[in-house]
Amino acid sequence: MTSRAPLPLLALLGATIALAFLTSQPLLILAIAAGALLLAAAAGRRTVPMLVAGGVSAIGLVLLTPILGANGNLIVAELPRIPLLDGEITAEELAAGAVLGLRLVAVTVMIGAVLVLADQDRMLALAMRLAPRSALTCALAARSLPTLRRDATALTETARARGASLSTGSWLRRGRHAAPLVVPLVGSSLERSLDVAEAMSARGYGAGSRSKVAEPPLTRRDIVILIAAAAVLGAGIAATLLGALGFDFYPTLDPVLGGASVSIGLAIIAALAAAAWAARR
Repeated sequence: MTSRAPLPLLALLGATIALAFLTSQPLLILAIAAGALLLAAAAGRRTVPMLVAGGVSAIGLVLLTPILGANGNLIVAELPRIPLLDGEITAEELAAGAVLGLRLVAVTVMIGAVLVLADQDRMLALAMRLAPRSALTCALAARSLPTLRRDATALTETARARGASLSTGSWLRRGRHAAPLVVPLVGSSLERSLDVAEAMSARGYGAGSRSKVAEPPLTRRDIVILIAAAAVLGAGIAATLLGALGFDFYPTLDPVLGGASVSIGLAIIAALAAAAWAARR
């Protein structure tokens, strides 16, 4: 997969998330969720954990909203009376929980897709301008993870060659045999961190102003993503001016279908679909 410039993707992410939290209109949130899924499809399988996490959290919201709330007129079921909890489940509470869950899925998947699609090195370089020390720490930690995994594999194989049982027996037994390996693993990590610190000092880190790598120019696909971000922002402004952001769940549900909401929702899906096309492989 070709990584994209982070700035257009972050602009798209900011515009989409802002619109998702400003509106309670189900059609607009559904459009944002559909667009987020298109971006996740363009990003590939690495977004599956975010999709699962968002889905599980959304199910929790859908189940808890009717139980914790006490609103709505159309009662669809009654649960046994429990102190401090509402036993009546209304259609309005179910609709509100579903919209909250859909919003959570849309935002979670959108963040995961952008993090996968954006160039990680350029993302860290962008963060260096705002928080240089924090960005450096994240970069060093990310670069050290493969080395740490390789050291752990080597120590595990060495322990197995000496008769340690690390893959058989109970969890407690395997943990007892693996615990002594933590000390040499931490020691090798600390020794490597000292080597990195000495190398940075030898290269003049902290001795003066930092040099900056020239940012590559935006490609045509990056410009398409930037235009899509502007389109989502424009759709949000249009929805605000036309009064299409609001939606009342209580005491009765507002009409879901509306000319402005449908048109703006289609515009959002079209913009995010264009961004997904530009960000694809």
